[in-house]
Amino acid sequence: MGNSAPIIRIFHVYKRYGSQTALADITLDINAKEFVFVTGPSGAGKTTLLKLLYLGEPISEGHIIVDGMNLTRIKRDRMPFLRRLFGVIFQDYNLIPNKTVYENIALVLEIAGHKRNMITKKVGSVLRAVGMEDRMNAYPPSLSGGEQQKITIARAIAGDPKIILADEPTGSLDEDSAGDIMNLLRVLHARGATVIIATHDKELIRSIPARQIRLDHGHLREDTGSI
Repeated sequence: MGNSAPIIRIFHVYKRYGSQTALADITLDINAKEFVFVTGPSGAGKTTLLKLLYLGEPISEGHIIVDGMNLTRIKRDRMPFLRRLFGVIFQDYNLIPNKTVYENIALVLEIAGHKRNMITKKVGSVLRAVGMEDRMNAYPPSLSGGEQQKITIARAIAGDPKIILADEPTGSLDEDSAGDIMNLLRVLHARGATVIIATHDKELIRSIPARQIRLDHGHLREDTGSI
């Protein structure tokens, strides 16, 4: 995968919250179709880095270029194109509790402007992909943590993103559920997605031979390079 062109380029990026510096002078490239772990202890800046990539947070200083778009100069009308590049898997699932599994996924496609018949087909397809088609009419509070995380993945991949960002995707799951989630992410990577996982789980990192980018107190401490 190391021979692919960079899909993400980060140049001397800083992120500050008032007087606190969450990320300091981060420079790196991530190639298309790479599988990457962003590692480090709690508070290292892992989640912050992921948020900057899809402009969930503004960049304080420096430049990030994603698929040719410079995020510090991006115009408002280009934002939908940027967001469609990403599928984001949140640690806390971020599902709407009073909407069904189907409605949670369909909402993302409705916002993207897909037609109703296309939405129905796509929701069924992604739920089959994660083995959750039989829970289509269930509400998130009735599901286990592992099931909710699978729904989060289904929602993230519904728009066929080029880049999948996962923030501690197995952090609150039992070993079997965590294994299922990582297998799903490996399948998505094999199908051509760039996968970036923020985690401090050393067992998880050891389970997959992949590039590791290690942060500590907002600084880039180690980068094993493309594998």
